[in-house]
Amino acid sequence: MTPPPPRDGATEHGLGRSPHADGRQPFAAPTRTPRLLLRDRDDPSERVDGAWWPRTGNLTSELHDLIAVLTPRLGATLRVAFDWNVLSLSQRSIDAPDGIEVDGPLPDQPAGIMYVFGADEEQLRLLVIDPATETERATAQLNSASGAAPSARPAAQRG
Repeated sequence: MTPPPPRDGATEHGLGRSPHADGRQPFAAPTRTPRLLLRDRDDPSERVDGAWWPRTGNLTSELHDLIAVLTPRLGATLRVAFDWNVLSLSQRSIDAPDGIEVDGPLPDQPAGIMYVFGADEEQLRLLVIDPATETERATAQLNSASGAAPSARPAAQRG
C-alpha cells in the first residue's frame, strides 16, 4: 500500500512525519543525525546543557531531527523558545499537529541559546552554533558547552 501524499509538503523537504496517526511525538528516527553534544545529567551547568550545530540557517527545518534525539533525555518536547532568524520564521516546519509551541525568546533569555521544554518541567538550554562556523571552531564550542574532552566530536561527525 502506498502512503498518502503529504498534506503540507513536509516530506518533500526531508522533514519526516510522526508514524502516529495524530502527527504528534515521538517523531520518526532522524533523517540526519544532528550535530549535538549534551552535558551528562550529573554535570549541571548554570549556563547551558549542551550545544547544537545546525547544518543550515533554516533552523526550524532541522527541529524534528533535533527533537527526535532529545526525546530520550527530555521526554516529549512541549515548547521551543529561541530568537529565530528570518529564514526560519518564513519556512517554519513545526506546526500545530506536532504538538510543539515554537516561540520567540523569553524575556531574559540569552542570545544564541535555545530553550527546549519537555514534560515534567524538564528543560534543556542549548548553545546554537552558527551553521557557517568553521569545523574546528564549532567542535571546540560543542565541547566547551557540553563539558566534553577537547577531542570529542558530535555524533554526526564520529566514525
